[in-house]
Amino acid sequence: MQTTTSPASRTHGELSSSEPGATSPSGTRPAASEPAHLEGRCPVDLRPLAPVPVTQDLAAAVRRARAAQPAWEAMGFEARAERLEQAARRIVERRDEVIALLRDEAGKTPGDALMGEALGALPFVQDYVAMARPVLKPRRLPLSPVAFPGKRGRLERIARGVVAVITPWNFPLATFFRPVFGALLCGNTVVLKPSELSPRMGAWFGRVLAEVLPPNALVVVQGGPEIGAALLRSAIDAVTFTGSTASGREVARVCAERLIPVSLELGGKDAAVVLRDCALDRTVAGIMHWALTNAGQSCGAIERVFVEDAIADRFVEALADAVGRLRVTGNPTTSDVGPLANARQLAVVDAHVQEATAEGAVARCGGRPTGTGCWYEPTVLDRCAPSMRVMREPTFGPVIPVCRVPSAEAAVHAVNDCDYGLTASVWSRDLARAEAYARRLHVGTAYVNNHSFTGAVPAAPWTGVKGSGTGVASGELALAHYTRPRTVVVDRSEGPDPWWLPTDDALEELGHRLSEASLGRVLAAAKVPGLLSLRRRAVLDFVRAEPRRGGRARLAEVLGAFGFGPSDQS
Repeated sequence: MQTTTSPASRTHGELSSSEPGATSPSGTRPAASEPAHLEGRCPVDLRPLAPVPVTQDLAAAVRRARAAQPAWEAMGFEARAERLEQAARRIVERRDEVIALLRDEAGKTPGDALMGEALGALPFVQDYVAMARPVLKPRRLPLSPVAFPGKRGRLERIARGVVAVITPWNFPLATFFRPVFGALLCGNTVVLKPSELSPRMGAWFGRVLAEVLPPNALVVVQGGPEIGAALLRSAIDAVTFTGSTASGREVARVCAERLIPVSLELGGKDAAVVLRDCALDRTVAGIMHWALTNAGQSCGAIERVFVEDAIADRFVEALADAVGRLRVTGNPTTSDVGPLANARQLAVVDAHVQEATAEGAVARCGGRPTGTGCWYEPTVLDRCAPSMRVMREPTFGPVIPVCRVPSAEAAVHAVNDCDYGLTASVWSRDLARAEAYARRLHVGTAYVNNHSFTGAVPAAPWTGVKGSGTGVASGELALAHYTRPRTVVVDRSEGPDPWWLPTDDALEELGHRLSEASLGRVLAAAKVPGLLSLRRRAVLDFVRAEPRRGGRARLAEVLGAFGFGPSDQS
């Protein structure tokens, strides 16, 4: 749990470290309300954590990243890839530090800290490099030798410059991997603002990367909403933002005003559809995992389950039995599910559960806070209605709300009746039927008999629709955010192009002949070379101030020289 100056009204589960808010007139220094330090308490037992200094000169931090960028880009793709792999390797080697830090700052169990965060660094970078290498190579621009004689072109992807990365608190380390490693690999430098609720992990990440990267290739800035707002208006070239939908709209507005690209990965309310022919044991295990891992604090967590009536009783009984036996001991080392990361999120989770039970939902297990700190019992809510807040707004906690539906068609309709569209899954033994239903779900990623794991696959785009944002994280499509296209064309011709000024009858005739040739009329194409020759001479004569020899007589003369008589010139 952290104590900051963040507005109390910010109750969305996956809240960014930078809720856009008041900033100084310059847009570069923190507003007067920004504290000198970020305070915090461990969500396990509420003991105080070491304070983290707030960045006092944001503009200087951005200038350092700007100055470092040309040399970093000039190193080339392979050299940058080698440095980033070294950095990722150090993260894995120092995983015990990660476990300890994530326990203190976010309440993570060792399993969540390893499997959901530290372990993924090295394979992520290695796979990302393999994915990006062919995409970022320069490509030949196809130019027709007839339409564009003597010309060659290359399409290159070059770094945008300085990329601002603003991240949330729910995965304090892993949330850096996609935007930071992606932007750096493409040749950008990065100004990283971690959440004010998890600044210590951000500082650790910056120190580890600084051991192998050139100075200021990655610059970490610390602070609350005011620092985030100022960063958006600083001298940056692109923004990657992960956080709430409300914050994302404001970030998009600021970036639109500045005409800089922004990638928005926002909230989710992911659903699972359980069909009557599912493999019950595996389905229960899968849904339990993807709903409760990281205490449910993931934009890709299952937060809605729609189960067909025919199997609902058996499914709910098995799910409640399994969830009810998960360990929540008050100690992350001996718990299956850890605490919520902060007291504000604990309040959101409990409010959703209490509201749902008051409206008729049945808590089959859990349903209340427990112990010291921010712990909450893993909860299964049966007989939820689609209109309940727990079924419509991100809960971001260890809660599995179940809604019974009469058919698969009803389930698909219910999944799509939502303001979010990040991921969803269909669970069934009939793979073809399940895949057909999955393709009808309005989400960025649809799964059959699994959920959410492609968030760790560099080649797979992580994207959503509706309130889940417009950004694409990972996959070759994400590289378009970190690079811009540059086309370089070289003309080897010694003479002018035939369509250059001035205009004359021959240019008009050339246009008609080329039009006819494009329609497949061969005879028209045969007359083109003479017209090209005439036009090149006309351009040179004009530049040399020689008398213009034009008109229909000259056109007939040239075409005659190529063997076309008067009847062919019509």
